[in-house]
Amino acid sequence: MKKEDVRKIGKKMDKSKAKQWVKKYQKENPNATRGWLFGDDIINTLLSYDGCEGIWFFKGINEDGEERLILFPADTDGNVLDKSMKSLGAAAARNGVPGGDDPADDGYGCPPMCPENI
Repeated sequence: MKKEDVRKIGKKMDKSKAKQWVKKYQKENPNATRGWLFGDDIINTLLSYDGCEGIWFFKGINEDGEERLILFPADTDGNVLDKSMKSLGAAAARNGVPGGDDPADDGYGCPPMCPENI
């Protein structure tokens, strides 16, 4: 990955343009999962891992063939954090999180749980 400050990757965008992009995707992919909702508990837990500078979002397929979004903490170089790189277990233990080197899943998919205002 290109060496840059991982914490600064991404930027805010115009809300109307964002909604246009989402609606276009939904129109062109009517049977696809539109998005996922994750709570701040799991986002903050991942961000609290020692050395976490960002979060990777990967699509995956579970045992039932359902598309899922998997979140992995990333280090300063954009690599996925794991036990061989940083002490994720120690950071998670401080926050009372079992399985501290685990990525995150189990967000709510849309559909069926979709926001009304997009």
